[in-house]
Amino acid sequence: MIEKSVNTALGQIDQQELQHLITVSTGFIDAYIIRCHQKVPMLLPQNIVLSAMDTPTNVEHIEWHDLKLPIFAVHDPIQEQGVALVVEGEDVSQRFALICDEMPESIRLRISEIVDEDGDVEDQKVFKYVKMGEKRYFVPNLQNIETQLGL
Repeated sequence: MIEKSVNTALGQIDQQELQHLITVSTGFIDAYIIRCHQKVPMLLPQNIVLSAMDTPTNVEHIEWHDLKLPIFAVHDPIQEQGVALVVEGEDVSQRFALICDEMPESIRLRISEIVDEDGDVEDQKVFKYVKMGEKRYFVPNLQNIETQLGL
């Protein structure tokens, strides 16, 4: 279910790294709920976010530790200030900055509370839609986002 979704969404992460993302013994995952402009919110495991920083939203890249990271924007385009989340890649060259409106909500989820939605997903940046209670979220397809950014 969600473990498979997260595993596939994160691409080639090996089993040991996945253990850090999902604590199997407790059945919990720490995640961010990220508001996305004109989309359902994104559900992103906290363990793949390396850093968060305030940033203007009209930048071409984010400078982080002497790297110029490409941007994947989910913020409201009229907003001038936002937060950049540095997202880990399999390799340093695959890191990117996700720019959102504000620091996302942090939540600890019981994996059994998350239900995968059936059906085809048309947006290549979306791996899977899931529901938590009555609320709908999407799990990003990080591999496709990296490809779109030319990483």
